[in-house]
Amino acid sequence: MIRLPKKTHIRRALALITALIAAALLSGTTQALDDDEFGGYAADTLTVRVGYFGGPYYEKHVFTLEELRGMDLVQADYTFIDNMPSVVIDHVEGVRLADVMDAAGIDLNSVQNFYFYTKDKSSGYFTTFSKKSLIDTPRYCYYSLPDNFDADSGRGNEHATENGVRVDTVLALGDDWNRVIAGAAFGSDYLNLNSNTRFRLVYGQKDAVTRTASDSAKWVHAINVDLGGAPTVTLDQSVLDLKVGSVFRSEARVMAADPVISQNAKVEWRSSDDSVASVDDDGSITVHADGTAVITASFMGQTAAVTVNGQPGEGASGSGASGSGTSGAGGGQGDGSGNAGGKPAVSAAPAGVEIKETTQENAGQVPLNQSSVKSEGDAGGVQNWRVYEMAKDAVALPVIREDNPLLPVIGALAAALFAGGVLYRVLKFKFDMGDHRYVFIRKPK
Repeated sequence: MIRLPKKTHIRRALALITALIAAALLSGTTQALDDDEFGGYAADTLTVRVGYFGGPYYEKHVFTLEELRGMDLVQADYTFIDNMPSVVIDHVEGVRLADVMDAAGIDLNSVQNFYFYTKDKSSGYFTTFSKKSLIDTPRYCYYSLPDNFDADSGRGNEHATENGVRVDTVLALGDDWNRVIAGAAFGSDYLNLNSNTRFRLVYGQKDAVTRTASDSAKWVHAINVDLGGAPTVTLDQSVLDLKVGSVFRSEARVMAADPVISQNAKVEWRSSDDSVASVDDDGSITVHADGTAVITASFMGQTAAVTVNGQPGEGASGSGASGSGTSGAGGGQGDGSGNAGGKPAVSAAPAGVEIKETTQENAGQVPLNQSSVKSEGDAGGVQNWRVYEMAKDAVALPVIREDNPLLPVIGALAAALFAGGVLYRVLKFKFDMGDHRYVFIRKPK
């Protein structure tokens, strides 16, 4: 026997279910918007590598936490706008990115892009920023933003940027990140900072509109530094006259914006005709027969050539066989845009890779393909250097949103509420029509 409750009981039941659904939804919203402090692994070391676009990248220095703490520390407030949207105030203690580059021995004027590698608990990612965006572009903490921010539009008004103080781009050793609506205020003694997201990339704002909080990379453990321009390759000879059976060791020199690249570059040697003259991995040329052959030395697409028993250009299998590579890349000077000599660093993309300038505004996260990390020991035969290559099949990922564990409960409650309402209406209609076979409703007094 089914006995339906009175209307007041039904209203109470509906109110309870509605409250549960609202609480679940609010819980999901908070989970999606709150700053995640525990989704990754705090780093105790910071590895800095350097190279040209596409790699390989050579290790320059591994900073310990003690080394970074011994540098000139910055203590400052930073403002952000998150996706809620809400104003965030972050009290930060960290080291300037520019100081880290200097301590690693990298000429900041030669840098074009930074790749910040993070250690999320689910997987590894790297986030890309241009040097122009992080270093050259003035950035500010807007002390007038909290009082001049419209949460409905997610924008600051015309007064939001009036009180701005320029801030540096830093790697935070510790910080205190909180929303203004949760009680955040300017000023801190910097004694109780959170290190769960160490090292966090922190930078200022350019305006009071752009939502930058989600691009603040956390759990950074390594930085790959892209240099502008390209290396050059030269040989000690351009023409060789050698007898059949003779062996000659050719010397190749790589000029790059950073000495670690020049010292450890792995040159690839090729011959246009191995039956005439062959060459091994060390540049030793062996003449096997009469004729002309062109020996080329290549590194990262840049080549130099020497002609064996002929004139320059003879025996070349293609117009590029005797090319000398681009010039002017060894100086390491930039023009403010991050490009060496004012020319783009890369004129063509590797197969399957789309190249576009990555700045703070369009910085995306790219999965780190662990199989793309290559280690080569004894590079140059002098010292063991670890060499890293970027994944050539890297593609941008959509924003990852955590699933709310209460969503199934919400769906079940909503379905039960709908079904219960339909059942009640049907039974109530039958009762009103005089059909009392299936339902017993207490008649009003």
